[in-house]
Amino acid sequence: MTFIVTSNKGGSGKTPMSINLVLWALSRQPALRVLAIDINHTNQDLFQALSHLSQTGSSQFETAFSLPKTGTAYYQPMGDYLHIVRPRAFQPLSPSQTLEMITRSCEEYAKEKGAPIFTPDMIVLDGNYCFPSYRFSEKMPEGWPPFVFLNIWSITSPHELRMPTDYRTTISEYRAHYNLQSWDSTDFVHVFTLLEKERKVASEMTRLVRMQKPVYSVAGSDDLADLYKRLATDSTSKSTSFSFDQIQREVFTPILSEIDSLVVESPGSYSEDAMNARWIERINVFLSQHKVFPLNLFPLPHYYPFLRKAVVDMILRERVELDTAQRLFGEFYRWIAMFMDRFVRERKQIG
Repeated sequence: MTFIVTSNKGGSGKTPMSINLVLWALSRQPALRVLAIDINHTNQDLFQALSHLSQTGSSQFETAFSLPKTGTAYYQPMGDYLHIVRPRAFQPLSPSQTLEMITRSCEEYAKEKGAPIFTPDMIVLDGNYCFPSYRFSEKMPEGWPPFVFLNIWSITSPHELRMPTDYRTTISEYRAHYNLQSWDSTDFVHVFTLLEKERKVASEMTRLVRMQKPVYSVAGSDDLADLYKRLATDSTSKSTSFSFDQIQREVFTPILSEIDSLVVESPGSYSEDAMNARWIERINVFLSQHKVFPLNLFPLPHYYPFLRKAVVDMILRERVELDTAQRLFGEFYRWIAMFMDRFVRERKQIG
């Protein structure tokens, strides 16, 4: 399984999402072997945070090796179950370089060191790009399974939801490449997150104080949380996936219409909380109408203002135990674990 975390906006939570996917995989019984890839060209927080994670076996210092397209990269084994890798250069990687990092890092590092090749059960890539950027011009290696994209949607700028053309074009290319017409309903996961509460009017000091809080919610958050949890944990509930166009039609379009009406009819009420409430209400309606666990729709009903602090905390600690890292992320980790438990179980049954 190769999970690529993307978003249409910076600061939307890609790195916390990627870290927690890794934490989930390592907490499995038995643990999954994970290759974590950080291609952030502004910071490499994923690599830095995971490099302090304690694992079975002795971790080694990062080792430089060379990839034909990407150039120098750094690879660090963190024991038997986690290896991490990053490019040396702080610059955006092309799609072909990204593909090379995913498919060749373990082999090239093993060749450099004369060591056995690490064969991961799961690859997690902190994408740091918008999904349409991943339009690969070359073919995947034979037998490579379809990539799973977790795309985090942000409504800081609602116009981001009005531009589905690039998404459809990229989705069509993946459908054709994998010869899988349902690719967008099986391997493209829509992650919905809330905005930071009243960010525009908050002073920096107030914002920092709020970051210490584990969670806050807006109207309807608890109702959506209860509904989604029931669907995810009830083994009798049916699992279903939805096409990109259906999500666009039944979730995005109504939200945009409601936000447009709000701007015209009550501009004074146009705020982060109001926009968050539209998300919450519309996804609640969608799940209530379909009454299924959505394999490719993952709402995070509450806002977690401390996520950045949790990432920095992992970076600053000399060593972090697995259970300590999970506690640092708290409810955010539990939501991701709940989604992944059901997602992976259902995919195994389908496969």
